[in-house]
Amino acid sequence: METDEVPKPKKAPYKSKRYFLSSLNTYFGYQLIQQLRNDTEHPEDPNLIVGTTILQSKYPLHPAVRKVIDPSKMSFLQKVILDSDVIVYDINTCDHSECEYAIKTLKLGSYEQEKILILVSSVMAWSATDPKEKKAGEEDEDGGYPPESGEEEGKPQDDAEDAPPKKEYTRFNETDYPKRKALPQYESLCSLESLCLSINRPNLKTFILCAGILYGMGEDHFYTKFKGAWLQNTITFYNRNKVPCIHVKDLALFVQKLVEKPVNQKYIFAIDHNQNPSHKAIIDSISKGVGNQKIQQSDVAIPEFQIDLRMKPTKVFDAFLEEQGDQGDEEQAVDKFTFNWWCKEGIRANIAKIRQEFVDYHNLKPIRIAITGPPGIGKSTISNQISTYFSIPHITIKELIQEYLNQTSEEVESLKANLEENRNQLVEEAKAQYDIQREKRKQLKQPYIPFDDSKIEARLTDEQLITIYKWRLMQNDCQNRGFILDNYPKTYAQAKQLFYNIEGEGEEQKVTLNKLILPEHFIVLGGSDEQIIDRIKFSKTHKYDEEVLLKRLKNYKILNTKKGYTILIDFYKELKVDICEISVFNKQTNIQDTCRSFIERNGKYKNYKHIEQDLEENRLKEKKEQLQKQQEQNQKLKELRDKKEDELWKIQEEEYRIKQEHSVNYEKELLESRSLPLRQYLNDNVVPFITEGLVEIVKQNPENVIDFLSEFLFKRSLQVRFPDPKLYFENSE
Repeated sequence: METDEVPKPKKAPYKSKRYFLSSLNTYFGYQLIQQLRNDTEHPEDPNLIVGTTILQSKYPLHPAVRKVIDPSKMSFLQKVILDSDVIVYDINTCDHSECEYAIKTLKLGSYEQEKILILVSSVMAWSATDPKEKKAGEEDEDGGYPPESGEEEGKPQDDAEDAPPKKEYTRFNETDYPKRKALPQYESLCSLESLCLSINRPNLKTFILCAGILYGMGEDHFYTKFKGAWLQNTITFYNRNKVPCIHVKDLALFVQKLVEKPVNQKYIFAIDHNQNPSHKAIIDSISKGVGNQKIQQSDVAIPEFQIDLRMKPTKVFDAFLEEQGDQGDEEQAVDKFTFNWWCKEGIRANIAKIRQEFVDYHNLKPIRIAITGPPGIGKSTISNQISTYFSIPHITIKELIQEYLNQTSEEVESLKANLEENRNQLVEEAKAQYDIQREKRKQLKQPYIPFDDSKIEARLTDEQLITIYKWRLMQNDCQNRGFILDNYPKTYAQAKQLFYNIEGEGEEQKVTLNKLILPEHFIVLGGSDEQIIDRIKFSKTHKYDEEVLLKRLKNYKILNTKKGYTILIDFYKELKVDICEISVFNKQTNIQDTCRSFIERNGKYKNYKHIEQDLEENRLKEKKEQLQKQQEQNQKLKELRDKKEDELWKIQEEEYRIKQEHSVNYEKELLESRSLPLRQYLNDNVVPFITEGLVEIVKQNPENVIDFLSEFLFKRSLQVRFPDPKLYFENSE
């Protein structure tokens, strides 16, 4: 008899959501948008993402943002919030007055459709909370935090019988949120949390995500620690205080999961499951995973690194999965709602992943170079120049062996014992040869020469040397910045042993290429034997021994000349590593520039040394451009000022000319007006008599005309009574 199959529940039809997010252009905002966007899965009807931004942010705006809202336009902001399905406010970065307005809008506004309000807060809202004391007989769920080495164990116990019992502390859970206290600068976080929790509307679900200190994806709070470690500096920790953290992608995932399936809990701890979240342990893991494994304590730290909080990670999603499993379709529930943590166990357990994120985000690509050439051609000099320019480790055999032997480990101690044993054997062999030679010299009555074993050294085997090289190339500084291998490997066989990993034996043996240490650039220096001999002969840094030099040159030619077998350069050709062959003694060739151009042929490498140099160059360039721009602006202002002065001068000249013209005309008019009475007087009383005198002159034709006229006028003036001239002027006035 066939049993009827239980029909699986139909999936709810897809419906896009309208999101309103604050702080779009922030560290967390960018990752949240990346998590919520679905324009690739549903290009016809994707989620609509709008929101507000913050000022002076170094983070870009995500391209999935549909529109940026101006928060100063309050009525429009209110309309957008009430039209949204999900409202998320990051109260660690947003404007708190804007957030308060949004919460009150949702609390008192008029709307019917269901909405979700999520406040992303911080553990800094608990920054002044006293530790939670463990009650007598209470056992910490999940066992609590394990003690750090040196923290609990090994401490002297108080032998006094009447000594007070030592206080024990347990972890806070989410129901303890009424006990939280914040430092003064973070009290506003608690206020906004309380305002949000006070909302009680059936069509509005509210959540507080109390987030740990964020890390990952290029870093924010931990940026200076990662940068310092990357540069192989000693980085500092504050204390053994507990610092709850969460990866920024996991926090974004928390928001997404709350939207997909809201839980029956308002206050949620969004922190990872790091079993030892002490600041010292976190910094130690960063130093070991990225830096030089050196840390030291410091009394100076940002407030986020000074908190000491013991908190239990949330279990709200675990409870939901159990609930879904009870409904009979556990597989479907898990498939849809499993919380796929990105870094569940925290920084310490995921340091390799976080380090790669940091490198990728800041485009910090390592430069891996190998250089070879005949003895005495200048490999070490050129390698050192390249090392200095690109700020990468310069690895030479002698220094590497000494560095390795200075380590303290069982492998190193075993190698030292092996070398000592080999050296003793060599000394014994040399002593036997010395005794034979001494007897011969004695018979020939030659001078006595004492036995000297100071120059006898045990040589490492190829296997031992390759082990040391592999150890060095996997160190953090080589993995971060790269390296330059100075004249090693020397043969095809050595290269294959060094750059390939061999696992297993016989048929199960696996050979894999280790791309983390394989050089990307291979430089071959060349030159004739005569040129090399001349260089060494006149060099102040090399001791010249022609016999030894010729022997070494001969060995180099044997190892690097094809005679039916593969040589070193073939290894790099097989792996398609780019090769640059340089003739050192070509006077037209600048070796260092040629090497740089070859290494940077596909683009300039970036590391913090170069970034800082580029920043300084850009700063100087900007300063020069600003200075030039200022000079041009000053020149334009000067020209404009001169032009205005010329125009003003012309205007003033014209005004002066007009004034002068008016003045001259006025004076003419004034003189003319003043001369009228005088002219009238002359016409009435002088001109007639002068005319009469001139007529008499014509009639009588005197010898002296002037005297005649003067006498005539004088006599005539005595005969006539003339009016007073003042009367004319008085009448004219």
